[in-house]
Amino acid sequence: MTEGQKNTGLTPVRTARLIASLIALVGMVFLFLERALAAVLQMASEGVQLGLTRYDSFTGRMALQNFAEDRQLFKMLQDVQGLLPSAESALTVLLFIAIVLLAIAVVGLALPRFFVHILVTLKLLKWETDGIEEEGEETSFREIIANIGEIPLKKLAIPAAAIVVLVGGFAGIRSCQESAKLASVDSAIEDLEQHTLDYIKAQKAYFGRTKTVGGPKALQLPDTSSSDYFEYKVTGARFTAISRVPIENCPAGTKWSVYSEAKGVFTKELALYRQPPKVPACISITPNYKNIGRPEKKKAEDSKVSDSKSKDSTAKDQKAKEPEKK
Repeated sequence: MTEGQKNTGLTPVRTARLIASLIALVGMVFLFLERALAAVLQMASEGVQLGLTRYDSFTGRMALQNFAEDRQLFKMLQDVQGLLPSAESALTVLLFIAIVLLAIAVVGLALPRFFVHILVTLKLLKWETDGIEEEGEETSFREIIANIGEIPLKKLAIPAAAIVVLVGGFAGIRSCQESAKLASVDSAIEDLEQHTLDYIKAQKAYFGRTKTVGGPKALQLPDTSSSDYFEYKVTGARFTAISRVPIENCPAGTKWSVYSEAKGVFTKELALYRQPPKVPACISITPNYKNIGRPEKKKAEDSKVSDSKSKDSTAKDQKAKEPEKK
């Protein structure tokens, strides 16, 4: 550049800042794409879970057996479910690219002279004077690294702090999202188990007095109630909990229920049938739903019975493998 063009044209510093601004803009685009894909992925996950829950019911299985359109839709849901892990990996890649681009942009804006020397060394820019390219003034990468020690610490501290803030901010947001998700899952499960236990205790107490199954008025429980996560209904001899929001991978609209029945002719006994949903994602977050309100002895007996059954089956298999003695 000539001396008359230094104040009016693109100086090296202005060029570096312009390129850094463009890199920052591209980084923001990647960050926007990551956020948009995360929202779409959440909706797709909920839609897939709702569809699979629908086809897991009796009417859904009947539709799969009788209608080709339902079979095609069910296959599409399974295909989308298989693509969800890849989409989650793409989210991580987009976020990483956005962080790297924004960090480069911060360095370019804070240290434009150093940034433009790096661009020249990488052959992305060339020095020009009076329209003639200068071939002899190129700076080697070793010289740039050696000159880093001459940069004032204040200038290095600004981009370093900005990079640390960016990376720490994104990592903090991700960790807060994960911890909030885990906390909401724990709160939802605790809320469900507490309402279920309240119904079971009330039903047991009423049956102990009257030897009959009570409805909501007899149990002194509301017909309907709701929390941040569930809607609760007590109708006749049944307690039902319906999820209002997705809980981890368990879709909204999933049902948990307890059915009460008086069994016996001369001696009445209360039978409680706890019915968790059949969706695997919902079973995994409430694995102990069938044991809510059971005495500890009953749980131990059930485990012993299952162990004895497994031992008996193992002994039978071994006996079947032994050759007959003549």
